Amino acid sequence: MFRLKQENYHKAAGLVRSRNELSVFSVIGGIMPGIIYANDEDDPTAVLVITSECNYLAGTTSDKEFNSSIKHIDELGFWDPLTPDTDEWAEIILQVHGNRFVREYTRRNYTLNKDDYRIRQVTVPEGFVLEKATPCDLRGKQYVNSDRLLDIISNWGTDENYMKYGGIWYLRRGDIIASWSMVDCFYDNRVEIGVHTDAAYRKMGLGRAVVAANINDCYERGVRSIGWHCTDINKGSIAIAEKMGFTLLNKYVSFTSYPPVENFHDLSEAEWNEWGEYFENVSGYEPELLMEQLYAYVKQCR
Repeated sequence: MFRLKQENYHKAAGLVRSRNELSVFSVIGGIMPGIIYANDEDDPTAVLVITSECNYLAGTTSDKEFNSSIKHIDELGFWDPLTPDTDEWAEIILQVHGNRFVREYTRRNYTLNKDDYRIRQVTVPEGFVLEKATPCDLRGKQYVNSDRLLDIISNWGTDENYMKYGGIWYLRRGDIIASWSMVDCFYDNRVEIGVHTDAAYRKMGLGRAVVAANINDCYERGVRSIGWHCTDINKGSIAIAEKMGFTLLNKYVSFTSYPPVENFHDLSEAEWNEWGEYFENVSGYEPELLMEQLYAYVKQCR
């Protein structure tokens, strides 16, 4: 297995058949930082692309030496998710991942084209301030959650790269950043965005407000389409995407060592219990999963 030099990342482009993960193309195109491992330096036929958004396997599945090396890569740990480009990769994920008990789950891929969207007026709830994040300003403040926004900015490699291609809009009440919508990646005048709201400020409409501000800004900057990804069980994210006019393109699978939730309400009590039972059954073979069993049972009781 070889770690490609960045000037050779373009050699991986023709191996990616799916268009589900824009961050993969952003890394291949040299826009966002990332790492690409390949089975050959000069003429790769199989690659592992590591981005800030996903770990992605593409190309042929027939190179057994490459496949057996995947689980030994430092950047792909026991707990890290892994997304297959094709059904063929999905079939052998359990053989190549360091955690042989990773579980398949479903993700949704939405899109919103510029021609299908009208710039919306953003209603700022009383008591909140709507702002666009700049790195130097955030570093000079002591806001609650500012470190989380700075982590997102760091995914772009440099402040200049973030300012050119990225963006975060947030709603702040006093010194608390309550909700934010971020540009996760950029490639070919397309972006993917996401949203997060602090647990204490959910169900107040803040998410829709920051998403609208982010979409408006993206289209005003010349972006031609916006993508949105979420798990198939994230009802809140699905609701925001569909209310904002996003269209579901397709669903695809990924693999995770954890329950694929963004907040514990994504799973019902019975579903948390099922995860607890799963971890209980496999922790005898893989002791590292024992704590996840306890976590799932605790969540089931909440």
